[in-house]
Amino acid sequence: MSFDEKLNNYFTNFSLQLGPKPTENLIYLYADYVELVTLFSNSNFVSATDILDRLKDEGVFVLKEKDNNTDDEDKDRAEVNDKYEIFMDQIFRLINERANLFGSDYPFLVHNDKIILEDKKRITERHRVYIFLLLSSSLNIFSLFQPELTTEFEIVCFEVLKNFLPDHAIVKSFGKKSDYQGSAVQKIQALADDLKIKIDEDGFNEISKKGNQEKGLDLIGWIPFDDIVPNFLAILAQCACGKDWNKKLHETSRYNNYMRFHRLNPLHSMFIPYSLVSYLKPIFFRNDEIDNRLIFERKRILNYLNDLTFFQDMETRILIDKCIEFEEAVI
Repeated sequence: MSFDEKLNNYFTNFSLQLGPKPTENLIYLYADYVELVTLFSNSNFVSATDILDRLKDEGVFVLKEKDNNTDDEDKDRAEVNDKYEIFMDQIFRLINERANLFGSDYPFLVHNDKIILEDKKRITERHRVYIFLLLSSSLNIFSLFQPELTTEFEIVCFEVLKNFLPDHAIVKSFGKKSDYQGSAVQKIQALADDLKIKIDEDGFNEISKKGNQEKGLDLIGWIPFDDIVPNFLAILAQCACGKDWNKKLHETSRYNNYMRFHRLNPLHSMFIPYSLVSYLKPIFFRNDEIDNRLIFERKRILNYLNDLTFFQDMETRILIDKCIEFEEAVI
């Protein structure tokens, strides 16, 4: 099926649903859901009450069924409903923080507990990048486009890493659009040659000679010197779009066992399309799970995207424009 065919088929009977309920501490996922609802509401405001009703209709928020219509049951239902309303207030507080945090990059207009998509005539390329990251963080909803979204997310991250490092740094792709060919062993050996680093045979010999997976590495950037001492600043990065990205945090660490970096191990990094920072807090969401990693999340990715010429050639840009034009049917 071609990309255009997938696009047309997908939106024929499209109905947005959150899917499996995230735990309430992952509030940034609920904020993403509100943004998606707003995206597909086209030019209509979406309120906290609208979202609360949707989540009840989807069975995400459940009120206890009435059995005997007793006062105690009514009180219990009221308490549960109050709890959900408080949670919705927290979600919209985060959305207001995002509006301040992302500034002109934010494709939505927020008025306290209401949010609306920016006027279509004012949608910029940077707005489209935000929407691309939003879709990439919602693969459970856009699973049909997972190959295109994940592949092109790596392309975006390549540009970010290139912009983050100084001009004389070298950045290579090692994932889906790899600059290296062959089996995993061949690719890692070629990378070691580029880095002027010796292979650590003990770790390297554990790699299957037939496998061609990149062993968790998607991007690498390094700042070279003009000598042959393998002591330099290198960043090994993985790009992860799935909601279980936290389970992949340490995958690039195995390269410490494959190569003999001299006196300085590489810096390990992860690129994710999620928004893990807020306007007020000096820590990430899920910070208890992140250890010794440089994280590029939605805000940091946008900060290091300058020239967006590459973005205009991406296949998923067609999907983004379709999402901007599409309006979900009101049932």
